[in-house]
Amino acid sequence: MARDLVTKYNQIAGGFAEHSYANLHFYMHRRFTIATSWGISLQPHDSVLELGCGDGYLAQLFVRHGLQYCGVDISSKMVTMAERRIGESGLKAQFMVADVGQMTFSEPFDAVVSYMRDFFTYIHSPLIVLKRLRQYVRKKIILDLDPRRDIPPGVAIGMLKDAGFQNIAWRPFFVPLEKKLPVCVLKTLIVCEGIPVLRGLPLRWKFQVLVKAEARDAYL
Repeated sequence: MARDLVTKYNQIAGGFAEHSYANLHFYMHRRFTIATSWGISLQPHDSVLELGCGDGYLAQLFVRHGLQYCGVDISSKMVTMAERRIGESGLKAQFMVADVGQMTFSEPFDAVVSYMRDFFTYIHSPLIVLKRLRQYVRKKIILDLDPRRDIPPGVAIGMLKDAGFQNIAWRPFFVPLEKKLPVCVLKTLIVCEGIPVLRGLPLRWKFQVLVKAEARDAYL
């Protein structure tokens, strides 16, 4: 599977973000806002590890916020595109080519973020990886999943508990991937994410789920 993923993403690395996200800036800014404000907040100079960083579009937002950023992707061409994007923006970030399921870590990060859209599908043994990550997460981890293709949110929450995380919660992500919408409609969808009667219903047909877990009880 890993070899297939490398081939797939190497082939589409050029212009990946621009070709893949119909509401690119809004979509990525929403990802960034959730990553930095949901649960324990991230502050300038905090460190972020992004698993599945793609071509570095989201990396720009983290770096401009003053965060120390490291991005990992299984595709060498994606990492090349990410390094080029960051370099052309006059920013500094660290990138590496690695299989998340196999990599080891040498230093802790304040936050680990994975917006692969299919974390629990791409990672062969997610519980093993989460247990490995736990000792290197100082504040929180945020993962995404497709509840129709991967696993139910409750199963993901159970894995995070078993891995030693606390303060676990889930939320829908209603910004569409492929359908271009006016900003006013996108903002309305964000409001709907927080309405209890609505937040689970659309997940039967589309949209992703985000799961957040923290490394300790006390907020900073």
